[in-house]
Amino acid sequence: MEHATAIVESLSTPLLVVSRDGRVRMANPAAGLFWHLPPGRLAEVTVERLFPADTRVTQAVRRAIERETSSIVSGLRIEQGPEQVPLRIRAQVDPVLEAGQPVEFAMIVLWNETHQDRAESAAHEARLIDSLGMMVQRVAHELQNPLSGVKGATQLLARRLAKTPEFAEFPGVILKELERLERLIRNMLSYGAEPPLSCTHFNLHALLDEVLWFVANSGAPVELQREYDPSLPELYADRDRMHQVFLNLIRNAAEASPEGGRVRVRTQILGPWQEREALPDPSRTYFRIEVEDEGPGVPEADRDRLFTPFYTTKRAGTGLGLAISYQIVRAHEGVLRYRPGAERGAVFMVLLPMETG
Repeated sequence: MEHATAIVESLSTPLLVVSRDGRVRMANPAAGLFWHLPPGRLAEVTVERLFPADTRVTQAVRRAIERETSSIVSGLRIEQGPEQVPLRIRAQVDPVLEAGQPVEFAMIVLWNETHQDRAESAAHEARLIDSLGMMVQRVAHELQNPLSGVKGATQLLARRLAKTPEFAEFPGVILKELERLERLIRNMLSYGAEPPLSCTHFNLHALLDEVLWFVANSGAPVELQREYDPSLPELYADRDRMHQVFLNLIRNAAEASPEGGRVRVRTQILGPWQEREALPDPSRTYFRIEVEDEGPGVPEADRDRLFTPFYTTKRAGTGLGLAISYQIVRAHEGVLRYRPGAERGAVFMVLLPMETG
């Protein structure tokens, strides 16, 4: 018996023995680590308390004891530890059989399947990248000719307005944006597995201010609020690409918000292991940029398709903006995510590593 106990306690897989009344009677050290409790503290805890959001384990324990039937319960969702890290778990429930004795106990063995979720997410991202690559090249070819015409007409206009001081600056602003578009199209035409990047160090807040100025002067009937962390160092990234990402996110937020609503742009630094469950690599330092609107938010049924090419909820939308933004952020080894606002609206969060590559 002592030998068997030593084997159970040496297992790296969490193991529980549960009695007919649903209470834990024995837990190995791996189970204690899993729930962040000493094994002794797990004793007398009920299965319902360990799996509060899912009754399937309790039902499987009952079947194991009453019918001597084994069960596998997949897709259990629990939040682990004080940081409430979400995990997906598979549980195997078996009756504890003793010769000539009625079954009084069930054994629960747990396997962590969270890595499988991550693998499926990575596969989804790979499919997204492939479809996005074909789409970007096609769109870039279609943009080249009209962009050349617009640039030529703007250059002529600039020469004619050079002697009119009140209008002279506007063609220059347009030409600057057209030149940025030309650079983006050249990059899009050479699009491969990842967008080509031309990274430099620059002031993130200066870039965001440029984008906010552009949105404010495009007639957006909203209040644009800055909530900047003044301690941010310079960001190392492709400035043109980041301009594209934040212009898309802030413009979307302004369009989604009601007239007179607010769009908030927040920045923050997350050091190693801060909010580690949210970071792609918990050992690195990240810039966190959030754009929050006061619109209706995104219905839950549509959230999985947000970053899919050609998916849009706008009447005049193309479904490309978020897909391209997602790809650009991913090429910087960062992530672009959506979450509902605290009370209403949508929040799009960009996480970018302090150094890329």
